[in-house]
Amino acid sequence: MDLADAPARSARTPTLADLVAALAAAAALLPLTIVEVFRAMPVDAGWRAVVIGSFVLLHAAVALRRRSPVGGLVLASVIMLALTAASLPGSPTVAVLLPSSLVYLVFVFTAAASGERLADAAALALGLTGAALITAVAIAHDAADAIVSEPGALITLAGFLVASIGAAWALGRSRLELRRARAARELAREQAAELRLQREREAAAEERRRLGRDLHDVVSHSLAVMVAQAEASRVLLGRDDARARAALEHVVATGRSAMSDMRGLVSVLAVPPGGGEHDAAPMEPSPGLADLPELVDRAATPGRAATFEQAGAARATSPGLGLTVYRVVQESLTNTLKHTQPPTTSAVRLEWRTEVLEVTVDDDGGAETAASGPTEGRGIRGMRERARQLGGELENGPRDGGGWRTRLTLPLPVETKR
Repeated sequence: MDLADAPARSARTPTLADLVAALAAAAALLPLTIVEVFRAMPVDAGWRAVVIGSFVLLHAAVALRRRSPVGGLVLASVIMLALTAASLPGSPTVAVLLPSSLVYLVFVFTAAASGERLADAAALALGLTGAALITAVAIAHDAADAIVSEPGALITLAGFLVASIGAAWALGRSRLELRRARAARELAREQAAELRLQREREAAAEERRRLGRDLHDVVSHSLAVMVAQAEASRVLLGRDDARARAALEHVVATGRSAMSDMRGLVSVLAVPPGGGEHDAAPMEPSPGLADLPELVDRAATPGRAATFEQAGAARATSPGLGLTVYRVVQESLTNTLKHTQPPTTSAVRLEWRTEVLEVTVDDDGGAETAASGPTEGRGIRGMRERARQLGGELENGPRDGGGWRTRLTLPLPVETKR
């Protein structure tokens, strides 16, 4: 919506109300005008026809004044000029002062309320010019003797005409400002609704991206652990059936856990029919720092050792920070399983410092490692995004002496002293 053009567009839209207004004005004023025309002396049939015809045309133009405010004002001004000419000395009466002349104020009001600069300026200029001409004609006409017989009558007439034009113009401007204020409120509501919708879309998109990262982390890690355990069980079959069976049971447990996590994530990603709320049961709490030991234990398989340790005084953190650390460690262990061959050793270390928590995940490279290590794919990009959202940093690259290191540094809230 264009705020500046809204009032003008509204003003150009004729309605049934315009026709009703035109008929009402004609019914109220035209009979009085006709009576005065026929009372005027001396009798002049041609003069009567011109005056009555002009007033009928003036009343009819009221119904179409909003289609073209400038055109309507100009037409009404021309009619009033003709009536002024019909009021010159020698005419039966001052026709331009008859009751139907009040309709001209409607055209001044409409032009001022249209929102068009030309119409606004023309309404005031033509109206005041007309008031001056009418006053001059009234002075010159013989019928004006009664009007000007008293010293203050002329001033009263001029003041009335100027005040009438000014009042009609001011009311039109007031109507315009009211429409503009209403349009501004409507525009503000539309913009607020659009902004709210945009924020909802952005929030939904961010939620989908977050869930997509979680889905990638869950599936990638679970599959990597399952493949590692399956390979270990294949090696152990016939040599150590008990350990092979334990590895297979680990595969089953990991698969079931991954399926459960996937169902929960997919149920959130899916849009219910009709866009309503999800009917699925609430998801289990997101994993955090307390779940790291179990995560590291699951990554340990025959031929692949994994250790976990903490240094410094642990502190209370937000669930978001705990989830970020968990996912970064999970993805780092997944990369070790995917890009190395046993025997491999992975070490996860949390170091609590005064202002930051430093998380390091190292592997020694194992028996066979890709020369470049993990590439910058979805997993590493996801880790960087998680770190950036919490104001942290992620370093990822080869270690001196072989292997790979992932280091996550996250700021910690400042502890307040009691």
